[in-house]
Amino acid sequence: MNNIKLKNIAEKVLLQVPDHGTEKCGSVIAILMIISIILTVIRVLQECNKSKLRSLLNKNQQYDYFGSEIKQTAMRRSWFTKRTIKKAIKRELTPDAYKAYGVDLMNAILNTGENLSEDELKTLMEAANV
Repeated sequence: MNNIKLKNIAEKVLLQVPDHGTEKCGSVIAILMIISIILTVIRVLQECNKSKLRSLLNKNQQYDYFGSEIKQTAMRRSWFTKRTIKKAIKRELTPDAYKAYGVDLMNAILNTGENLSEDELKTLMEAANV
């Protein structure tokens, strides 16, 4: 069930990328790549907030904290946030694909992050092993 929810989140991102090239690389590969990028970014956020994580007593508090952290980070769109996402995208794409789709994919991830539901946030947190 989690895999279906992760796939739906990745498809939301992929739909926001203009000319996303699914014909070229296949939608399954693109979805797996987007899931990998999103989970990498969440793990970076977790690492940055490791001390705060220790003070939260249960999983629901951790989900709530990181859910709000994801939304705030996506809304702020700071230099560090963009750099972190670009680095994760660069790791997953070929240099040519990164030049063609990197910025659009980063913006799609940030736009989707702003509008995630509580259920989607919980799915991401479980997948990232908070």
